[in-house]
Amino acid sequence: MIDRPVTLPLPLNKLVTRALNLCELMLPLNDVLYPFAAIFDDGRIGCVFSDESLERKTESQLIEQLQWRVIDATTDRLSYSVIVYAATINTQDSKKINAIAVATSTPDQEERLLLYPYYRVDDKVVISPPIDAISR
Repeated sequence: MIDRPVTLPLPLNKLVTRALNLCELMLPLNDVLYPFAAIFDDGRIGCVFSDESLERKTESQLIEQLQWRVIDATTDRLSYSVIVYAATINTQDSKKINAIAVATSTPDQEERLLLYPYYRVDDKVVISPPIDAISR
């Protein structure tokens, strides 16, 4: 349920916008969304992917690895970050909707989970406004 518009600090807004743009480019080419993270630090945006290894990892392991990489990169810094991954929303009438989960973090450790439902229309991906899932 969307009860109010989502407002984010400017650095987070930039990160989320760029992350969603990347998802719009990737999703028409793939059925899955590979988890990634981005960090806004000192006016610059950097993308973070999980470490490559020969060992296959589950999506939750990749997300956890990204969380640790973001923590390592942002500790003692005034950085904003997002971790982006695939999610599924279950509706009240038991339908499943694909979504892009964006976990945000601010320098003062405020965390938030935004879910962006999306739909495939022909060769395009249409991303809906976010559902503010968790605010802490």
